Amino acid sequence: MNSRLSKKNKHMPCSACKLLRRRCTKDCIFLPYFPPTEPHKFIVVHRIFGASNIAKILQQEIPMDNREDAVISMVYEATARLRDPVYGSVGIISALQKHIFHLQSELNEASAEAMSLRTQLSDASTSLPSSLMQVSPFTPENHEFHHSQNSSQQNAYSNNDLQLILPEAADYCFQQVLLPLPY
Repeated sequence: MNSRLSKKNKHMPCSACKLLRRRCTKDCIFLPYFPPTEPHKFIVVHRIFGASNIAKILQQEIPMDNREDAVISMVYEATARLRDPVYGSVGIISALQKHIFHLQSELNEASAEAMSLRTQLSDASTSLPSSLMQVSPFTPENHEFHHSQNSSQQNAYSNNDLQLILPEAADYCFQQVLLPLPY
């Protein structure tokens, strides 16, 4: 009878204790953060930081309510470090910042071009004779034509592949080549 109770009270060992081949207790520091269903998280973190350093960080340096975020950060950094041993997550951040800078410069160029075209249009409209400046009155037929023309243009644009192309240095962060990201 006692053997049945002890088996019912036993829990699955966390992925850390399973990998380290040690007995997992209910008060194991790794149990809440490295569940047995996600062994890849501890494997990656252990390879980069080491089990004793992870335990020390979680027990001594991180407040209880921030530990989950710290583990997520460690898993992310370790995954990035395994994929890029030199730069790690800093390489991803740097590549994304360069991409943002490039897109911002393209946006500035497009805004400048739009402003130039507006100026040219206003200059051209002031130089036209007043007889050409008269606009046809609004009629439902004209409105329906413009509406159908705009919706067909919208459909044409929605069918195109309008995606941001990430720089090559950041692509590996979003692929599942080695290990999936922790979230």
